[in-house]
Amino acid sequence: MRKINIVIFSSGVSEKKGTLNNLINALDTRGYNCFCWRDLFINANTQNNIALLPMLIKKIPTFDFAILICEGHDNTTMFRNNEYITVPSMRDNVLFEIGLCSMALGLSRVILLTDNKVHMPEDLVGINGSLALKHIIFNYKEIDKAVDDIDKHILNNRDNYNYETIIEDIDKYIKDNKKYISPVVIGAATSIAIGYANNFIIRLLEHILDGFETENQKLIFKKENIFLHIIIPEHYDDNTVNKALLIQSKFKKGKLMTARHRELDFNYEIKDNNLYIYDYPTSLVTSYSTAKMILDIDADDGQDYLAKERFNDKELDLFIVTLQNILQEKYIITTIDLYYPNISNKRKQKIVKNICYILENNFIIEQKDY
Repeated sequence: MRKINIVIFSSGVSEKKGTLNNLINALDTRGYNCFCWRDLFINANTQNNIALLPMLIKKIPTFDFAILICEGHDNTTMFRNNEYITVPSMRDNVLFEIGLCSMALGLSRVILLTDNKVHMPEDLVGINGSLALKHIIFNYKEIDKAVDDIDKHILNNRDNYNYETIIEDIDKYIKDNKKYISPVVIGAATSIAIGYANNFIIRLLEHILDGFETENQKLIFKKENIFLHIIIPEHYDDNTVNKALLIQSKFKKGKLMTARHRELDFNYEIKDNNLYIYDYPTSLVTSYSTAKMILDIDADDGQDYLAKERFNDKELDLFIVTLQNILQEKYIITTIDLYYPNISNKRKQKIVKNICYILENNFIIEQKDY
């Protein structure tokens, strides 16, 4: 399983204090790939005059999560309740980057790390007055001691240290939320997965028990003997589709004559009286092309192969997660109701039951090299 990629934004003061590097080092030990925001500009053609906004727009979406260190290093004078007040505030660039990350990655993929005095803009408030983003507060006085102890591998009484608690909180939050898809950010992989689920997986399983045509004969299998394998590439490149087509050409070809709207072709083999259906989704090329278009934004930088790899891996994960999330009974029922409004409820229930049986017992999404 690949490592999760995290981009971390901070002010220059946070870097000088060591907060940024301490956070990166601690998360690296947890198995995450962490990138300082400055890493996004490594490939800039002109380091003294970087096109900052275009670079941020094309690079932020390549990451899985973003952490923003929002310390109150500035003071802002505000007019509230008919009086002027001065409050500690985060740097304006960090505030701007919160917005970029929220739209590029989704609310569930953005983590704010702040002190307990910094003013939080009202627009960040979500339901019930809490922040719409994951918000973690730390105490500076405890950080330095905790980091020194961690570096020396003195981890006794680690719960007494606020810093280690923060790392635990971040680690748990990422693991709990990496499977969720943001309703704000709909990437190409999400749309492709939904179309693939509707137009291949569900359409295939709706009537596979009716039997299918192959080599001038009709074959019929019970649901207990039907296995569906979806094979996703470990990585994507310009040759992935051709590799998939070559692999699929080695299987036998079945044709489901009763599939809705039109006939449906699929690849299969028979082993031990079981039917094994294999598919290598070539529609993923659309997601690959979309990632390439975003990374081709003119930002006055050179080729960034790491960004390309991050983005493609993320899109593949998003495709898998989307399939896993939607191929549930509730979604199957909705789909059958949509496409078969005129058949009896008894018939609908039977179709749903058969589809769910195969998905729950004989369905595998596997990721491997083509």
